[in-house]
Amino acid sequence: MATEEKMSLFDKVFTLYNDLQHEEKFTDFKEPVMNLIYHLVLKNQRSLKTMQIIMDSQEIKNSYLETLPLLRIQLETFFHLVYITEHKNTDICIDEYQNLQNLQLRKVARNLKELNKEKPNRLNDYEKEFMNLHKNKRITRDIKHLDKLWKLAEVTKKTEEYVRIYSVLSSYVHYNPSTRLAYANQKEDKVIYNQFIPNEQEENVIIQYAIWIGLSTIKSTSEFLDIKEVKERNYKVFKEWENIFRNKN
Repeated sequence: MATEEKMSLFDKVFTLYNDLQHEEKFTDFKEPVMNLIYHLVLKNQRSLKTMQIIMDSQEIKNSYLETLPLLRIQLETFFHLVYITEHKNTDICIDEYQNLQNLQLRKVARNLKELNKEKPNRLNDYEKEFMNLHKNKRITRDIKHLDKLWKLAEVTKKTEEYVRIYSVLSSYVHYNPSTRLAYANQKEDKVIYNQFIPNEQEENVIIQYAIWIGLSTIKSTSEFLDIKEVKERNYKVFKEWENIFRNKN
């Protein structure tokens, strides 16, 4: 199991999240792009909190395995935050993300349209209304870099993180028989399911990445808003994280 020292980093990150969100520059920043940033910061924080709750659970053996999809959510959210906070023109960001929203709504609406063709009269009134409202949404910008995460990783210079975290975790999010050993114990050529063997190294890696993404999210946001006190305290926790994971592992 993860040491108390490593798990304590979760609470330190949440303290930083709380301090960040009580800063005047965070709460009163008037630029429309903050609506995107608020959402991304909150989503990242909630994903990390859920990971902590799951890891603290005594009900499920090797509960850290169930945090892997959340780690992917964290990383994806962080990529979008980096893209926005480092963009030269936030007005372009707002327009691009409106187009991304339209694209996602249109995809759902057109799926409903196809279903309606195959199975007429199966859609309820809400689904029909949604389909008719969004099936012809216009996309006025090229937003492949937002719709395809590997492209977003390239744009934000996070390809290494994409390869080492996001792509590796695909097999845990989308069904893949190769992950069955995580839920079992193999003896010779026999797989015994529901016989869990704790893997401390795997759990440590998950915590390491989760805390890094949380701290990096706070760093990007506090730098964008120039909140010096939060940046300084975030740096101190970063150094603590580094001493625990980089120097001991």
